[in-house]
Amino acid sequence: MSIRAVFFDVDGTLLGAGHCIPPSALEALHAARQNGVRLFIATGRVTAMALFLKDMFDFDGYLTLTGQYGFDRSGRVLHRLPHDPEDIRILMRLQEKEPFPCLIAEAEDCFMASDSDLVRMHFKDHGLPEPALYDIRRLETHDVYQLITYDPERTNPKLAPLRHVRITNAASYCHDVIPENGGKHVGIRRLAAHYGLKPEEILVFGDGKNDVDMLRYAGIGVAMGNACPEAKAAARYITTHVDADGVYNGLKHFDVI
Repeated sequence: MSIRAVFFDVDGTLLGAGHCIPPSALEALHAARQNGVRLFIATGRVTAMALFLKDMFDFDGYLTLTGQYGFDRSGRVLHRLPHDPEDIRILMRLQEKEPFPCLIAEAEDCFMASDSDLVRMHFKDHGLPEPALYDIRRLETHDVYQLITYDPERTNPKLAPLRHVRITNAASYCHDVIPENGGKHVGIRRLAAHYGLKPEEILVFGDGKNDVDMLRYAGIGVAMGNACPEAKAAARYITTHVDADGVYNGLKHFDVI
């Protein structure tokens, strides 16, 4: 059965040196589009840190927040899987007793759970204004989809009282805290249903621990040459490094282009 859709992780997969899509990958995206293949982003980034990709290529849709929030190119929301509100209330009670660096990510907006230079620096590095402090009253009208912890070896143990979460990561300096029944594969399944796609018609590219589930879910999971051991073990095929034509070579290998 032929591939009808491809989902790309961003950092270390679609973006290489200089935080740009390598020329060969961009060529491959255009070739796949000409072949009628739908092309999607599946990233652990918060939404505000992913939208710049629209300036590089006109993707069919986006899964942000490690797959908890999905929308098409027009912005129409296709998938939502928020945290249990009680876990957010628990988090804020913990912050009152002993503040620690943590980002609270809604669908569009992000907030610091408590004042943190680490969170501030993260947003500055992405050219974004620093987030405001979170107001627990927002929980009555705005869902929370992901938490991001910084200095995770020190801060992750503090999350033990949260009851319905799991922790994954792509980067070592910050970890993604998502609903226990969430993940990129869940978002891909929801988008696939919307577009009438079967798992065997989907190819995914990834390199991090938060890509493992989607690499296993898709008909074809491709790990980058620079991927972590867990991603490589979950993949059907290991392509070359992101900056050594990894995306192009992977799509070529499976006759997508």
